[in-house]
Amino acid sequence: MEAAARSTLSNLVEDHITSLVREAACVQRHAKRARFYQQSNERGGRIRRRLHADDVNLALQWRGSEKLYATNAGGIISPEGVSERNQVRIDLNEYVRSEMSTQPPNEIGLTVHWLAVDGIQPNVPQNPPLQETAAMVGGPGGRIVHRVLDDDDENEGSKRINNGYGRKGAASASTAIRTTTASPSGVSIRQLLPRLLSEELQLYFTRITIAVERGTMDQQAAALASVAKDAGTQELVPFFSRFVSRQILEMVGKTDTCRTLVRLADALISNPNLHLGLHLHQMLPALITCVVARRLSSRPFDDHWGLREEAARTLVKACNAFGDQYTALKARVIKTLCEAMSPDKPLSTQYGGMAGLSLFGPKTVDAFILPLAKGNWEKWEKALESQGYNNSADFERRFEIQQCQHALLNALGIFMRNVSLKEQAERLRADAFVDVFGEKLIPLQATFDDEGAMTDGAGSSDSLMSLGYSSCIL
Repeated sequence: MEAAARSTLSNLVEDHITSLVREAACVQRHAKRARFYQQSNERGGRIRRRLHADDVNLALQWRGSEKLYATNAGGIISPEGVSERNQVRIDLNEYVRSEMSTQPPNEIGLTVHWLAVDGIQPNVPQNPPLQETAAMVGGPGGRIVHRVLDDDDENEGSKRINNGYGRKGAASASTAIRTTTASPSGVSIRQLLPRLLSEELQLYFTRITIAVERGTMDQQAAALASVAKDAGTQELVPFFSRFVSRQILEMVGKTDTCRTLVRLADALISNPNLHLGLHLHQMLPALITCVVARRLSSRPFDDHWGLREEAARTLVKACNAFGDQYTALKARVIKTLCEAMSPDKPLSTQYGGMAGLSLFGPKTVDAFILPLAKGNWEKWEKALESQGYNNSADFERRFEIQQCQHALLNALGIFMRNVSLKEQAERLRADAFVDVFGEKLIPLQATFDDEGAMTDGAGSSDSLMSLGYSSCIL
């Protein structure tokens, strides 16, 4: 062989061996294969990296080369072992197929997958199966998975969630609840309920409910802002809905607490990451209670009127958000508010009905409030004239009538500011309304600019005269 060929061949072999040893060392480092040794002049030992024949074989397989055989012996083979006749025959073809099926180690990298979608873990290979997750309840070194009661499971379990969620209910919700059944053999069987809730969500629910129940104004504002924008809390929606419903029904008479609970419901509805459609049946009755209940405060002059208006706004927001999904929702709510405006209902209930209907827009006011406006106003004016000033009950009665009149004027203002003058002339009988309301209609009239476009603000006497209201300008 010529000198140039020998030099080229030796360089090529050297490069291949160097690359093979480097890759085998990489495999050995990933396998964490090492050997402990001690020298004679040292008291301690050292760890020495050990390159095994399997590392070389895996490196060759990684490169797609043929593996080395008969290099994985555990020690020196004795002549007796070679001369034995009862040796097991090995099929080389089967051995090669089994060895080549081993996948090489993957490169270190990152991959993206969904941990949870709307609070539910998807069934993908990267996530642990649900059976393994359920089997990890307790045990040494296992992750504790807490289970909580479902909506209709309260009467089935031996443990019940207390009425208040702040301090007692949250502790009950964080406990593993089990139902006990008796088998014919007399052995009690505990069945775990299917709902899972992580410790982080339990802590989040506890902090929010404590802030709502007895937190300061800053804490309540921070909690409501968190509920209104946080994602990943879909699993807490049934618990928040039940919390709002139960607490409102229990705290009727405490205006401030009910107002905070109504704001919590508004925050849940405002969160675009939550789906409340299946849990509206829990919150809407409580909101309607805050709108049309006979009495919402223990003291007569508490500001329960503001609570009714705020609950009405939240109720209308829920109807607008889920009206397309549930076509009968808005109609049922409007029917309930119309029943609240019945003459035999208390004045506070009538106020809530008018406040709620007026928020649905001018068409609702036109259909349900305008036909009753003239009769109700005349009845309230007569009641004010005959009402005395003898005791606190008379003052409370007069204040309730004045609040109802304010709600009616507000509804008329919503109608008059959102329809054209032609529609007003068609729907409102000028002489009848002027005789009843007088100059109170002037601030309710919308103004128009030079081009005829409607603008916000108080109306002028000229616009009212164009409709026939000239008799009210004295």
